[in-house]
Amino acid sequence: KEHKESKEHKEHKENKDSKEHKDKKDKKEKKEDKDTKEDTPKEVAAATSTSMLQSMMAAPPPEVGKAKDKKDKKDKKDKKEDKDKKDKDDKKDDKAKDTKDKAPGGKTPGKDEAETFWNDLFLPVGENEPDASAVAEAAERRRQQEAAEAEADKKQAETMTAEAKRREEELGPVDETAAEVQMAQEAAVELDPLRPRQVALTGKHVEVLRADGERWLRRFERLAPNASIVVQRGVEPGSWEANITGTQPGAARRAELCLRSLFASLSGETVQVRVLPEDEDDERIEVLEIPEGGDGSVLLQRIMESCEVTAAFFHEKEPVRPRPPTTQAQIDLGRLLGLATGQTVEIRFEQEWYHARVIGFTDNGLVRVEWFGGEGAEAQVSPIDVRPSSNSPEILHPMHGRLVLIGDLRQRTAAKFQAMAAVDRRVPGHFSDLFPPKPRGQLFGFDLDVVELPPGDGGACARMASKIIAASEAVVEVLSKKAFIAGEPEERRRARAFLTTLVPNAGPFGDAHGIPEELADFCSKVRVPALVVATVAGANRTNLSSIEDETRCLTFWLPQGTQSSSDGGVLVAGGAMCAIGDRVEAQWAGEWSAATLLGQGSDPELVRVTWDVDGSEQDIAPDGVRPAGSKTRAVASGPKKTGAWAQGTRVLAVIGNEKSRRSCIFKVMALTENCSPGIWTGSLEDAEKEARDGKPEEEVFIGVEAAKHEGTSAEMEWLRTSMAGQQAMTGAARASGAAIQIVGSAFFFAGFPAQRQRGREYVQWACKSRMQQGIARFQAGGAGGKPLSVVDADMRDDVTVMVVVQAQMEFLRPERLAAIEQETEVMLVFDDGGGSILERGSKRLLICGDQDLMRQKALRRVNYFVAGAALAATAPGASSSSEREPALRGLGGPGPGAAPVKRPFEQDAGQDAKRMRPAGPAVAKSDARVVLKSIPWPDTINQWGQLQNKVWAGHPKLQRGWIRCWSRSQDSEYYLRLSDKQTTFNIQDVLA
Repeated sequence: KEHKESKEHKEHKENKDSKEHKDKKDKKEKKEDKDTKEDTPKEVAAATSTSMLQSMMAAPPPEVGKAKDKKDKKDKKDKKEDKDKKDKDDKKDDKAKDTKDKAPGGKTPGKDEAETFWNDLFLPVGENEPDASAVAEAAERRRQQEAAEAEADKKQAETMTAEAKRREEELGPVDETAAEVQMAQEAAVELDPLRPRQVALTGKHVEVLRADGERWLRRFERLAPNASIVVQRGVEPGSWEANITGTQPGAARRAELCLRSLFASLSGETVQVRVLPEDEDDERIEVLEIPEGGDGSVLLQRIMESCEVTAAFFHEKEPVRPRPPTTQAQIDLGRLLGLATGQTVEIRFEQEWYHARVIGFTDNGLVRVEWFGGEGAEAQVSPIDVRPSSNSPEILHPMHGRLVLIGDLRQRTAAKFQAMAAVDRRVPGHFSDLFPPKPRGQLFGFDLDVVELPPGDGGACARMASKIIAASEAVVEVLSKKAFIAGEPEERRRARAFLTTLVPNAGPFGDAHGIPEELADFCSKVRVPALVVATVAGANRTNLSSIEDETRCLTFWLPQGTQSSSDGGVLVAGGAMCAIGDRVEAQWAGEWSAATLLGQGSDPELVRVTWDVDGSEQDIAPDGVRPAGSKTRAVASGPKKTGAWAQGTRVLAVIGNEKSRRSCIFKVMALTENCSPGIWTGSLEDAEKEARDGKPEEEVFIGVEAAKHEGTSAEMEWLRTSMAGQQAMTGAARASGAAIQIVGSAFFFAGFPAQRQRGREYVQWACKSRMQQGIARFQAGGAGGKPLSVVDADMRDDVTVMVVVQAQMEFLRPERLAAIEQETEVMLVFDDGGGSILERGSKRLLICGDQDLMRQKALRRVNYFVAGAALAATAPGASSSSEREPALRGLGGPGPGAAPVKRPFEQDAGQDAKRMRPAGPAVAKSDARVVLKSIPWPDTINQWGQLQNKVWAGHPKLQRGWIRCWSRSQDSEYYLRLSDKQTTFNIQDVLA
């Protein structure tokens, strides 16, 4: 019975569906017939009055014959579908009947169908009411589905609203007042000194920030010290953003300008802002207007690399334009065309598409547009040549206009001078004559001078500009017949003397009549035997020119008869030598009068005296001065007048800062010694005096030492002639901070006492570690076969120790370590552990240098080469690549997980400034006896060295090379010198 009822119900439902299907089909056919009759060409032609709108809005009428064929095909298709459906139902009924005959267990098919029916309704079989939990689950699913649909509808509505708002904003403000308000708001946001900044970046930008050990981020740290930049991934996949905050007003804005300037210059673009930066906005910002004729002449990347600044062209954004006035008729016509007044579109012109803005429509269906970048040019175009803009209009990036330089005063002034020179080469006279830079009017401190070059210059000042900059330490640029000088008062004074007196009047081989008074305190003199003058100078002065470039000095030959600084006296009448300060007689108006010898005059051919009568000073010829009785005494004049000296001498004037002058004199002595062996090394005391300008050690700022090499002749030959030896010498000089030069068989050192001591040690270490084995291989070193062993390496404040295994050393190739040395100004050597117990196959790499920050940087670079980014995370101040992926350390300090990095103790105040460590927090003085009882007793010298700061915390500092130890028999401390194992119990002998 149940089966029969189910079958009847099914047949009834099928009949009903078939009838509904037939009714729908009949209605559809009637509608198509009606459409076919009504769709005539006459009504289509009436849709619009213009041929343009006919082509866009009207559709061609269908042909009646084609419509009839289409209907016949549709009827046949429907009949076939009905037949297929009926055959399918018959097969289904037969299958159900067969299932009834073969049902196992006496179960009737009707009962199985009932069970399926109730299961489909989530009802248990055999019960009259559904399960409450199933109904609740179904209701919950319906509720969740409805909520999801509602949320989707809400999001869709929000999206549509936002899209409508965006399109409305694209059309522009409604009037001029609204446009002015919008621009004022944008300007206020840009200039807000307290607002944090956010700059969108690309993956390429991030790679630039990470390149070369994040050097651009380190530059930001210098240019924006009160700002913090953190680079992290953006919300969108593949996007990045830089979040900038500042601790002082204006710091965040300066950092944002730095960042945008960097990326714009590297990509050849400009920075678009609403308000252009001004000089007065920030003490680290300088602007320079570049004319249109100088477009492309300023090479921004070169300026940024050479002057340690950021530089970019800034242009003001296009003014915000209100939407064009329109009428309702225009709006309706635009809707028919799918456009709107004020909309940004693209116009086709000769197969190319150009950006424009719709400003209206004509009565004959054309679109009125205003071209972008055409200064208001308008056109009328056909709608078929107009399409909505898919992207923003291209921004032009002219390389002229306002050049913005961000950096320290000296660096950005040098950058400005470079830009001015580049423009004047393209547009002669623009800056030199029309728009010269103006002095700041500072009586003291950094300022700018404009100097007219003498008529006889002949281009010499322009050719020597780079050397004048190095020797005077001023910022100099020569433009046409003028020179622009910037710097401190003394620097400008020296540069002016070079440009107006010394360089223009010098001969072709560097001969000068004398040294101007402005340069006297910045000048040293060294004697050169007349026989070797040509060799020292070189062909066309090539040797001296090379020395000038290396030492940042300028050299000039003084007239014959000029005394050097070490002569200590002045030649007067009859060839007598009088000391400075001696009583003499000088001829005036034909009579001899009492005077005092002051030394050489402003002209090398004259001497200066002061008259006893009135105390006035005067320069007179040496023949007009004679000794005053027996008070005249002979003065030692350095090396004995024998051999090469007997043929006469020429004096070479060396001008530069004191350390550079010492280095230059060393190199001149080396050339002289090569030509005449023993001329300086025969008396190292006289050579030291010559290099110190004839003054004792305690009267000079940069001291000098000369000493014979303590190693073998093979080591000296290796240092002198091989490429590896010369690199070792250069590295030792950079790391120690001293000037080092080999003169014959001796070493000459110049610098502060600590620098000279480090220089001597570093040269010895380099010989033992690198000679005959290369910089990266570690075998028995040195000519004597003994490897380097620095027993106090762990105790020195100028050495950082790193233990490497043999497998890691394979990555430390010579060229890699040489690059690290040059980049970080350290010296890298291997030793045997210095008495430390190392694992088999392990060696120690000693990173030597007087700057802790540079040693830490070198350590990170070595770790990178040894084990890549994973091992680099173990170095102090470094972070792994995985840590740097989500966030990049910015201006605020180390990134996530990075240890703090020590900063230098002082700012570099020039090569002549002594470095002083600030006093740290006081450390309580420890009781060495108590501390030693609490720890295992040290067994080796190395262990005693490692415990110095722990056992004797707060105790007075000892001289370098001494350590404290404890005597059990005497129950007191004693002191051990590491170099020769000498001991003493008297602390006064070893205190620093």
